[in-house]
Amino acid sequence: MPSRRPKNQRGVALLLVVVSIAILAAVAAEFAYSSRVDLQLATHQRDALRAEYLARSGLGMARLLLQFQKQLDTSLQSLTAALPGGLGGSFNLQLWRMAHIDCQTLGRFLPDAADAGFAGPKKQGVDGRLPEGQLSGLGTAFIDYGSFRGCYGSTIEDEEAKLNVNQLDSLLTAGAGGAAVQRLYLLLTDKRFEFVFDREDANKVKVTPADTLINIKDWADSDDLVSTLTVNQAGAQVSAGFADEPGVYGRYLPRYRPKNASMDSLDEMYFVHGVGDRFMAAFGDRLTVYPDVNARLNVNTDDPMVLALAVRTAADPAKPDGRLSDPVFLDALVQKLAAARMLNPMGMTVSAFVNVLVQAGIAVNPQITSNLVGNSFLGDHTKTFRVTATGEVGDVQRTVTAVVRITQAQDGLGRLLYWKAD
Repeated sequence: MPSRRPKNQRGVALLLVVVSIAILAAVAAEFAYSSRVDLQLATHQRDALRAEYLARSGLGMARLLLQFQKQLDTSLQSLTAALPGGLGGSFNLQLWRMAHIDCQTLGRFLPDAADAGFAGPKKQGVDGRLPEGQLSGLGTAFIDYGSFRGCYGSTIEDEEAKLNVNQLDSLLTAGAGGAAVQRLYLLLTDKRFEFVFDREDANKVKVTPADTLINIKDWADSDDLVSTLTVNQAGAQVSAGFADEPGVYGRYLPRYRPKNASMDSLDEMYFVHGVGDRFMAAFGDRLTVYPDVNARLNVNTDDPMVLALAVRTAADPAKPDGRLSDPVFLDALVQKLAAARMLNPMGMTVSAFVNVLVQAGIAVNPQITSNLVGNSFLGDHTKTFRVTATGEVGDVQRTVTAVVRITQAQDGLGRLLYWKAD
């Protein structure tokens, strides 16, 4: 008689098949997931490359506009020099402030650009509106670039409307250096920024505003002696001292020495003793290192605090005005300057700036009033600009930041002083 199969072996084959199918399904799902991830990564890298080159296109457009600005300034200077009555320097047409640079710029100015896809999205919904997803995060509609759609946008900032810390070495810049020390001292000692210096930083370092100013100056000067700061009725002044300058940097690990040369990038500020994230968060947007060491502070700054510093710099040190220490009076004077600038959309000149101060009863430095166009303290034209260009393709954005100096018409698109791609 045939032998019977034990009961405990029934269904083993079915169990093996189910387990095998489960394992294969898990492997297949993992393979499919990995394939989707790889595809998404490849798509992201492709869009990132496209977005970066769109950002570079926005940077190129901005540099082209700045070159037009230089040619315009040269033409206006020639025109005003030929006018009678000493009207030179009375025109200040800031083209770079009025123009909006993005991927739709060519479509606004070139009549045939629509054939090349620069007139915005060609497809519309049934109700005439743009279909969903056609607007970029830059607030501008995507346009066609052959096999993909994207956009870019650029913003231009005036670097000479900030405080140049490379000017702190008064031995190099004479009058401009003394004005730079005064402005930075007033900024660091402002009551609104007391919180920056009231505690230790991440390196267990606690410094005063005066110490920080001296450390910044000593980092860029050519000697190894700690400078001294003198504050009197005439303002703040820096002079040579006797202490050992590299001593404070020997406490860090690894140890290093001060540069003893002008800063090439604003990121170098983090190497200065006492400067950290809190300091840069408070003051970084108002500081620069890129303009020429003899460049003048531009009175067309958009920052009310920097404009207030320009007012206090323009005051005659021989006739100190106590009202400039009153924040209420100073804020009212800054508002008057802002209103005067709005009435002159082409940009405020040093002459118009001085007129507002005179009308307010402020005694202006004779070195400025005697030479409104070529004085060493204040100016109304800019040669150094920061360009921030952002490209967007799909869900990916890339940003290129560059600092450009436009000096001569034959410089092409200007000299690149700084470049960073994010």
